[in-house]
Amino acid sequence: MRTEVAVIGGGSTGSSILYHLARAGSPSPLLIERGPAIASGQTSRSTALVRTHYSVPVVARMALLSYRFFRDFGELLPGYTAGYRETGLLIGVDERSEGSVRENLQMLRQLGIRSDFVDMEQVKEIEPLLDTSGFSAVVHEPQMGYAEPSTTAASFAGAARALGARVLTDTTLIGLSKTAEGYSLSTSGGEVEARQVVLATGVWSGPIFNSLGVPLPMKPVRHPVAIYGRPQEFQGIRPTVFDFPRSAYFKAEGQNLLFVGSMESELDASSPAADPDSFDEGVTYEEIEKYSEWTANAFPIMASKGRYERGYSGLYDNTPDQQPIIDELSDFGYPGVRCLVGLSGHGFKLSPEFGRLMASLVMDGRFDDYDVSVFRLKRFETGRLLKSKYSLSTIG
Repeated sequence: MRTEVAVIGGGSTGSSILYHLARAGSPSPLLIERGPAIASGQTSRSTALVRTHYSVPVVARMALLSYRFFRDFGELLPGYTAGYRETGLLIGVDERSEGSVRENLQMLRQLGIRSDFVDMEQVKEIEPLLDTSGFSAVVHEPQMGYAEPSTTAASFAGAARALGARVLTDTTLIGLSKTAEGYSLSTSGGEVEARQVVLATGVWSGPIFNSLGVPLPMKPVRHPVAIYGRPQEFQGIRPTVFDFPRSAYFKAEGQNLLFVGSMESELDASSPAADPDSFDEGVTYEEIEKYSEWTANAFPIMASKGRYERGYSGLYDNTPDQQPIIDELSDFGYPGVRCLVGLSGHGFKLSPEFGRLMASLVMDGRFDDYDVSVFRLKRFETGRLLKSKYSLSTIG
């Protein structure tokens, strides 16, 4: 099989890249996915939050453009859906983080992101069941919601197919070698010849980069999520809540579920690297106990009327600064091989913009809308890491 561009990895990022390549006119781009279906890896485990509150300006800009794509998904991809639902976001902060948040809001406003402090009376109007006693201030961001991760990736892939792209599932990349015209990809389904290659391989990137002799400062880290049933008084569409003092987030899913996860930076720093093919996909008793305590304190009604339903764990492909790696591997001897890995928990919410910028890099050799050179792999050697204003995991 021959192709101009082979995309490795069929999660939300790889599927978006495939769609944007096809939309930009790439002839029959090919996606290779190791799982039995699109989004059968970590994308399917995403809580799929779509937000614009970031503290690194270039990432916030990417998030705003991605938010607009999710909001208008059905118009941009007629006949397809991301299952996007707008809920708004409340961010509760304490005195330790209030100054950083206040400074960050100025940057967000300059980008055109609607995010501002609201008084406690307004908070009660937005979410009357939230206990604000532990917060010194609360930020409201109306441009926030969530989508359906597997549906989104499948929609990208389906729309790409309609434009002439091809998708191979149940196909594992075994090796990559140079040829006179590009690269030969050895896969479990046979050989593929490609002029260019895009690695969107997420938590499975380590062995691939090792085989190429390219250093990759990335660690797969396990992130558990607990799911609770909300009582009648707490049902319906509710805002997501970021609880900075507890380093927790609460996502009201659908009509009656509440997804609870951690934003503890210690979780990423101290956790050992997880094996993406063999890790604890459930939640432990201790994790349920901690998340239940968070939930009962944030929403007192859950202490008496809520119930634990189930839980699961997914993996983040974390880099040292918890920001993506976007680069061509020319410096390592592989011109025409690009990567978009190390997404550090941001992958799904930024996937529309990831696809657009990577398609431009592949098709035009450049991306001029804003500077993406800050995401180069060599930044970890030169010490030019991207710094968040917050000490929380996944906030960015």
